[in-house]
Amino acid sequence: MSGAALRTPPLWENVNPSGVRAVYVERRRLLGLLRHADRRWLAALVASLVVVVAVGPITVAATRGLVDAMLSRSGEFVRLAVAVALLMFVRQFAEIAGSTLRASIARQVDGAVRAELRRIASRPPGMAHLEDPAFQDVALRAADQGVAWRDRSAGLAAVGQLSLTGRILSAAAMAVALGAYFPVLAAVLFLLSVTSRWIAVRQWMHLESVKDAAMPERRKVDYWAELAAGPEAAKEVRLFGLAGWVVERRAAAHLAWLADYWKLRRRVLRSQKTAAVLAVVCAGLALGVPGRAAFDGRISVGALASCLVAAWGIFAVAALGAEAHDIEYGKDPMRALAVLERVQVEPRRKLQPPSATIPTIRFEEVFFEYPGQPRPVMNGLDLTIRAGERLALVGVNGVGKTTLIKLLAGLYEPTGGRITVDGVDLRDLDPEAWRRRVTALFQDFVHYPLTLRDNITLAAPEAETDDAELDEVIRRAGAGALLAGRPRGLDTSLWRTGTAGTDLSGGQWQKLAMVRTLHAVDKGRQVVLLDEPTAHLDVRAEAEFHQRILGSIPAASVVVISHRFSTVRAADRIVLLDGGRITEEGDHDSLMADGGTYARLFTLQASRFTARHPQRESPG
Repeated sequence: MSGAALRTPPLWENVNPSGVRAVYVERRRLLGLLRHADRRWLAALVASLVVVVAVGPITVAATRGLVDAMLSRSGEFVRLAVAVALLMFVRQFAEIAGSTLRASIARQVDGAVRAELRRIASRPPGMAHLEDPAFQDVALRAADQGVAWRDRSAGLAAVGQLSLTGRILSAAAMAVALGAYFPVLAAVLFLLSVTSRWIAVRQWMHLESVKDAAMPERRKVDYWAELAAGPEAAKEVRLFGLAGWVVERRAAAHLAWLADYWKLRRRVLRSQKTAAVLAVVCAGLALGVPGRAAFDGRISVGALASCLVAAWGIFAVAALGAEAHDIEYGKDPMRALAVLERVQVEPRRKLQPPSATIPTIRFEEVFFEYPGQPRPVMNGLDLTIRAGERLALVGVNGVGKTTLIKLLAGLYEPTGGRITVDGVDLRDLDPEAWRRRVTALFQDFVHYPLTLRDNITLAAPEAETDDAELDEVIRRAGAGALLAGRPRGLDTSLWRTGTAGTDLSGGQWQKLAMVRTLHAVDKGRQVVLLDEPTAHLDVRAEAEFHQRILGSIPAASVVVISHRFSTVRAADRIVLLDGGRITEEGDHDSLMADGGTYARLFTLQASRFTARHPQRESPG
């Protein structure tokens, strides 16, 4: 990070009408978040703040009467003492009740903000924004629920702003009470206290901006923490003795994330001269002006006590209480949410439903590149997927096979060219309607912690399905063993950490994935995308999987990606991708006869599996 970023900005920088207006708009938006809270609870919180504000000036007046009565030994002393004690009790009760209400209201607002974040993230029909590092940084800030000693919560910021409003009104009320004796002193103390608060807040704001600038480093910390404590890498970490090394990497990432922040924080703590001078000046004025007046006999001792109580109430606005940190840490998620709200779905000219027949799909001069990458993944690709065709996509890693599948599903949009479905640009089709015609099975398909039934029917959640249909599709997939020995049958919970759940082996999950795909086709999916779903199986098990899929799908176009050429040789057409274009295509026999790259790679793979190295049965 640059040295300029580590320097505390000048105190009066951006202090102008536009800056003041920006702060006002931001604080108003914070208060606007309270609309998500329960109205009765919000009304109770406002009432508690009104009580706190009102009790202050009353206490000032009662204090004068109490001191004067005590000095004159008046009979009113007991009554006034009880009144002051009662006022203190009421204020304390209101503050405690307000604290409880603030916590509850903050949770309600936070729940609404997180729901809005999920809505924004799922609003675009594609997924490119979810892979954008800038979007990830902003989303992390919007959903950040705090680390260490503080909370970064939009809900706490909203109730904190309401509390700060009450604190300012309370200080203003105390200034009015003091102004009854010394108007100029009251105005000066109020302005100096607000200025002192503003200086401290500005320093903390800059500290937080430095931490936000290092958000990519924060993601590294989370990664190493998950690697150290999560189950995914547990086998390798323990087998290779990497535990200490991983912990050290996590600590190093944490230091890299916060090193500049800590450096600047030390600098801020050493530069508190202005705040100290303001505190001394305020204390001297608050004690000196009324004290001199009392010494000269211009005010009574009771009035002096009232002035001191009022001045103390004004000073309260300068203190950075919990609400100050809540606002400054919590308004950043609100800002991040405002940025996310600008993620707009591009307006469609006229959305059309796809045709009811099995479609013909064409890639016409399609270009696609990922942000920040030196070259496009798709480089003028031309490809036709004929209706009902079994098409195989092959090629070395990184040539764009999976990207092609995501483009076809509408998860990405081409950066050049177009994809048509029966002659209609895919961008002009209703994305939801199109995806109800498409099903996909990816290599990293989701293992839902739900029942067997749910893991199948989620492939077509809009369709009604009875158990007889599920039994039939399980039989067609040759997956009857999934139900064998399971008393609850389709109601078996696939949740290994649950008290009544169970888990499946890798091969059993592959069988279930096959059932899921066939069920989707039965419910109207006419384009089947298989993106290396069997990459972790041996050759024999993978070949059986593809044979069953291809043989059990009656009427649909199937696009298969496989890293093993031998499993796709039965496809109607095989396409070899290289450099973002099609370099070879045809059926297996014609490609082998051509003697090109496909034939060379096929021969190379086949040489690894000879009679001297028979394949074992799949453990699944």
